[in-house]
Amino acid sequence: MAFRLPGVNLSLLTAALLAAGSSALLPAIAHAKVGVTSATDGDPRGKPPAEAERVLRVGIDVQANELITTSANDRAHLMFLDGTSLSIGPNAQITIDKFVYDPTTKTGDLAINASKGVFRLVGGKISKTNAITVTTPSSTIGIRGGISLFNVEQRSTTSVFVFGISMSVGAGGQLEVVTRPGFQVTTLLGGQPGRPGAVPAGTLTATLGQLEGGRGGQQGGGADQSAQNSGFSNANSGQGSGNTLGNRFGSGPGPRNVNPSNIVTNAISNATETAPSNLPTLPDRIVSQSTPMQQTITYSGVMGGLVNNNGNTSFGTGTYQQIWSMNTGTGNTTANFNNSTYSGTTTRVGNSGFQATMPTTTPATPGRTMTMNGAFVGQGTFPTNQAGTFAVNGPNYQAGGAFAGQKTP
Repeated sequence: MAFRLPGVNLSLLTAALLAAGSSALLPAIAHAKVGVTSATDGDPRGKPPAEAERVLRVGIDVQANELITTSANDRAHLMFLDGTSLSIGPNAQITIDKFVYDPTTKTGDLAINASKGVFRLVGGKISKTNAITVTTPSSTIGIRGGISLFNVEQRSTTSVFVFGISMSVGAGGQLEVVTRPGFQVTTLLGGQPGRPGAVPAGTLTATLGQLEGGRGGQQGGGADQSAQNSGFSNANSGQGSGNTLGNRFGSGPGPRNVNPSNIVTNAISNATETAPSNLPTLPDRIVSQSTPMQQTITYSGVMGGLVNNNGNTSFGTGTYQQIWSMNTGTGNTTANFNNSTYSGTTTRVGNSGFQATMPTTTPATPGRTMTMNGAFVGQGTFPTNQAGTFAVNGPNYQAGGAFAGQKTP
């Protein structure tokens, strides 16, 4: 599904995407660290604002306003403090323009300027309440709660909506909003975004191939496998043991060092930006609930993500159903993903989060377990939507992505 919103003042678009949904945070910290290098292949380089350029090795902190570049044989995988992950392909150049994150409220802003290259962004906690902004020479892109791929060239940008809540693409006074997985928007330099269309056969595989390591990463594989080995992917968007991501970032030498100050990171490049009141809003996917205190609530939704099966990379989709008990704060979830069925218990995490641990029930795929980490989101006495991330682990098999669902009648 896609929505076209003509007449948008794009001189204000970036400000709207950055400022919408943000909360009051602490004053800016000069050159604050915003994430960590969780995997590399080759010798990707980073140039902080006030320091010399250095090779990004696993465990090296990434700072606000840092310029990151890769050559033909380089790749990098970055994990931000909110759980957002960014995979950077060869011959790429990006700058982390803005990062604001409050671990107490799990809200903030993230803005990236991508000059060239292929990238994959998996949204963390920030993207659940506010659009992550990616600016390219051809367009301004907003990602809400999910996965997007970008191919940025000198005179065009192709944005692929893999999964999530929405992806907006703005340029030339026009805004395209995509909510259907597997659709892309191409924007030519100086023009308006094209109409969303299905990703051509083979294109996704070719794009993902550019993100895979060519010479073997520091931890024995490509950037994605090295990120898995590093342990950071288990904490993406709140997955893992439940510890806050802020406790997992340090100055080196490894990615598990504790941040001794444990302060709120607030590195803002454009602190004076405000959201204009006359911009159109994104389509509202929230449905009012007339009986919020019923004993059980059934949620149904879809999921999608990347699959690595015996070294073969592909994109998988599936569905899930969760029956949640209002009285006990527990439930049961069943998921069907990539031709396997999973089932298990669901428990509450915090005030609005939940986690489901589900072994496979398909005899042909023994040893696989899916973990879903998400949150109840929406309006009213009890929220009507769900969103989050999932991960599947098994012998010679890994998968991960995002899911979203709504209360069923």
